[in-house]
Amino acid sequence: MSRKNYRIVPPPKERGKEPLFRVIYTIDVGAADARKAAETAWQMMRADDALAAVLTVMNSKGKKTRLDLSQYVEFNKVTTGFVIQRYSKGKSGKFRCTSQEFIAGDDVQFETNKGEKIETPQHDYQPFNMTILNTQQIIDRLADVLTSIDVGGEQSRQFAGEIKILDELLKTIGRSRD
Repeated sequence: MSRKNYRIVPPPKERGKEPLFRVIYTIDVGAADARKAAETAWQMMRADDALAAVLTVMNSKGKKTRLDLSQYVEFNKVTTGFVIQRYSKGKSGKFRCTSQEFIAGDDVQFETNKGEKIETPQHDYQPFNMTILNTQQIIDRLADVLTSIDVGGEQSRQFAGEIKILDELLKTIGRSRD
């Protein structure tokens, strides 16, 4: 099988405020036909969980620059600290973890997803959520939800399916609704 040369030409030399660039995004997609391949690629590029692309950018003179956008649109925040775990002795006499929390230290570093250090990017604070719910806490929360939606009248009819599911779940795990 012979391959034809596939050539991408540079963008025109525009005389606007900013120069034009041709951005080339390459992706291999398995599909039944060309249209389905194009649609699949389009959906992949637009997906919320899409990976940052590696692109080739060409200027009007034909000079190509390859950019891995993950270095510019993603970063890791590395926080040094301590984890405190609390243990309680259960009915079997064995200790098990009942809760844990992360105590952040002052040492915080930022890096690309390849581990290269970067300056602190502007970002929203994300709390360290390291909670463990024990079985009883889960049961209590399910019972609270069930009690709050099964108040009688129109609301109970509106949530009849959900009430039945929660009621059966609590009975299955050995808790009757009081």
